[in-house]
Amino acid sequence: MKNPFFPFSIAMITPFSENGELYLEGIPSLIDYYKKHGVPALLISGSTGEQHSMTIEERTSLFHAVKKETKNDLLLYGGVAAVQTKDAMALAISAEEAELDAIMLGFPPYVRINQQEAFSYVERICSVTNLPIMIYNNPVRTGFNLQVETLITIAMTFPQIVAFKEAGNSNNVPIVKKQLGAEFNVLSGFDLKIFEDAKLGFDGITSVLGNIFPVEIQKIIKAVQSGKEEEGKKHLTEISPYMNSILEMGTLRPIKYLLEKQNIQAGVCREPLSALSVEEKKIIDKVFQSF
Repeated sequence: MKNPFFPFSIAMITPFSENGELYLEGIPSLIDYYKKHGVPALLISGSTGEQHSMTIEERTSLFHAVKKETKNDLLLYGGVAAVQTKDAMALAISAEEAELDAIMLGFPPYVRINQQEAFSYVERICSVTNLPIMIYNNPVRTGFNLQVETLITIAMTFPQIVAFKEAGNSNNVPIVKKQLGAEFNVLSGFDLKIFEDAKLGFDGITSVLGNIFPVEIQKIIKAVQSGKEEEGKKHLTEISPYMNSILEMGTLRPIKYLLEKQNIQAGVCREPLSALSVEEKKIIDKVFQSF
């Protein structure tokens, strides 16, 4: 199975209207923006896409809307994760029906499954789809940490598991690469740690801040891949102040604000996430004056 997980993709935001409804009408302007900036791949409905605020039906309609708009111009990964296994299975089926290229499979939030339950959860998803899968370990958000031994067992049992996104213990990555080989891709989600992660064996990133810096972060990744570390670090240093200002203000809220300022229909975040206050907007505007 060819590995579809690129060293650089963007975790796309999901547009919602002022009254909190899924705003599929905003998809064309978003996709146009990603295409114009040379983005090769998108993750639909991940954490950045506010996946757990959406119903299964909403996420399914989002998969189809993004695929319809991108046609075959970008690789598309469907974010699949749910508290109930049957819902995750339904999402995986929907991702395949929408003709997405792959799935990023996250674990159920809040319920704190054990390692055997994690294995069974993955097994059930693999039973309903033939799409390539990237396992996503994000213990801060889910309350569950996938042990490296469990990941290796999963990957060796199910051939469609071809990648791993680690937002937990980065020190596990050298073990994963050693056990599963160079063809098994390991991706990060931390834009500011690209160089430290590369040294540990990460192959690339599913970028959140790439929503605002699509060209710049792609340049940094290419510099890492071609061994031009100093050039890449120079790029990172140039945009770090802007990246930090976004992170300090909650990441997703300022990202949507900055996209809307460019006439991209990013919409608002779903409550309980809030829109930026007048004061927060002034701070962001001031920081980005020079960008």
